[in-house]
Amino acid sequence: MTRIKSEWASLKMFSKREFIIWSSYRMNAWMWFLDVLFNATVFFFLSLMTKDSGIEFYPYGSNYVTFVVLGLSVQYISKTNLSNPFYRVSRLYWDGTMDLYLLSPLSYLTPMMGIMWRSVIDDYPRVVLALLFGGVLFGATYNAAHLPLALLFLVGILLATLGIGLISASFFYLFNFKQSTEPIRFLLQDVVIPLVAGYYYPLSILPYPLQIVGSFIPHIYALDALRRLVVPGAELTAPVLPLQHALPLSPLAINAIALTAMVLVTLPLGWFLYIRGILKARKKGTLTRWQ
Repeated sequence: MTRIKSEWASLKMFSKREFIIWSSYRMNAWMWFLDVLFNATVFFFLSLMTKDSGIEFYPYGSNYVTFVVLGLSVQYISKTNLSNPFYRVSRLYWDGTMDLYLLSPLSYLTPMMGIMWRSVIDDYPRVVLALLFGGVLFGATYNAAHLPLALLFLVGILLATLGIGLISASFFYLFNFKQSTEPIRFLLQDVVIPLVAGYYYPLSILPYPLQIVGSFIPHIYALDALRRLVVPGAELTAPVLPLQHALPLSPLAINAIALTAMVLVTLPLGWFLYIRGILKARKKGTLTRWQ
């Protein structure tokens, strides 16, 4: 219990430090605000093409703004969790501070998770802003009846993408990806996820082979569940995803099972590989850049 309190206190100090650094750049808040507003505005104008057209984003209702605002929300979380662990480990290495942090009585993950708080502060609140702008300015509507369950799916995608991010970060030391493109982050963040995650369009419009590819990332299960639960008029029982057609369970149950399985695989695996990478670097004396 004492160790847990110590680690938690360290994370709070890291988060306070990162917030002070983030807030010291006064333009950050304005750029942060305008970025979300401009994104929401772009998709509002795109939604005008579907207004009164009879187009249905089956089974997610017909309000494209609500549909895509939920996609943006998951995108903000995913981008932070997938890309930042590697970037923060890189920062600790090139700044020459990783070995100093690990001389303190902290777990191997605490320094990286601590300095990742700057991106958490920068990106996670964008979810609230995107939902707010969508609802207040652009006609998005939300069904709050299933809010607790929707929040659980949001936590699920947060943990699953964090696990993938830890796997990506482990490659920095484990496979010496210090000055080249890390393959996990590149393939998922830059190639697969933008194409098949369904941020801006339903997965069902894609060719079936791409739908199968999408079945191996957690995003489609989280987004399918969130849209069914939050978009007014969405259908809760109609199967859409390949796995939902294959198994005799309700779509929400399949989403929950798939997302939970991915969390249980990616998070422990990411933790294990990251620590293996740190131990390898310690053994070889390459925890930090020597100047």
